Amino acid sequence: MNPSLRLFLLTLLLYAPAAARAGAPDKPAPAAAAPPSEPRLQLGVFEGTGRACSGLLKITPKRLSWKTPFSSCPTLAFTLAERRQEDGTTRWVYRRVGAPKSCFYKLVVLKKVVSPDSSIAWNVTGFTSMQAYKASSDIRLSCYLVKLD
Repeated sequence: MNPSLRLFLLTLLLYAPAAARAGAPDKPAPAAAAPPSEPRLQLGVFEGTGRACSGLLKITPKRLSWKTPFSSCPTLAFTLAERRQEDGTTRWVYRRVGAPKSCFYKLVVLKKVVSPDSSIAWNVTGFTSMQAYKASSDIRLSCYLVKLD
């Protein structure tokens, strides 16, 4: 094969979009894609404040744990059930996968209000189920958080 043809093919391969290299058509970004200001999935370590809320919320790419004096669940896998941005607030709704009965809050809602200081203006609310969340149930725990990392 001609060296200039090899170079041309190599250049094509390196600069072609990933979808084209995989043989799939280019797809537009989904309409629910995260705006550049907030990530699609919020990760980190957060510290709760106050008597009922002291403890840590840890969210990694695959696992979530939230320990407070009144509710301690093991570290579990999660799915992102919802992500919304409205009126300067971003809300991530995490559903714990395979939560045992001893884990009271099976749905964790993390909210971030627009603030110049990225470590403050965080809030977490635990709900017993998706139905309780959608109904804004009074059976919940809501805590102010400080982001540690």
